[in-house]
Amino acid sequence: QKALVTIQHIHVFGESLYMKARAYIHEDRHHFDLNVRMVRELGSNHLIMNIKVRVRPEGGTKFVQLFELRRINFCGFLSEYNASPMLRFLFKKTIILSDVIECPIRVGNYSMVNADVAENIQPDGVQNGTYKFFAEIVEENGEIAKVFALQVTTLVYIVEND
Repeated sequence: QKALVTIQHIHVFGESLYMKARAYIHEDRHHFDLNVRMVRELGSNHLIMNIKVRVRPEGGTKFVQLFELRRINFCGFLSEYNASPMLRFLFKKTIILSDVIECPIRVGNYSMVNADVAENIQPDGVQNGTYKFFAEIVEENGEIAKVFALQVTTLVYIVEND
């Protein structure tokens, strides 16, 4: 089995005091790019990441929570990614994130190019439907709560391999 995924839309938010963020969905609607231009250093090491996935099963009318991870130390996540087989399995990426971005987050351009949503989906136990993936980064000790947010809404269908 494999997952066929079509991206419906992406919402991205970047706190304007620190960054400009945008997302681009490729014509195939299976891949996207995320670009963040940091205009001011985000000097905090107290960044917390929250992740949530909700699903509206095919034929259903309501979204239900599939899972939620809260209060992940974002700077620690960046540092530990390569040392953790579990994290690499969850995200199925070989990108060395800490080489790309680390805390404190410096002024500059950061991109995730040609991201494939389907490669992060294990077909076992996944049902057909509309999925909403939310990720946010908040500054734990600052006046500005939400620094960055991303929502990716996709249609997922599980099909037999050809």
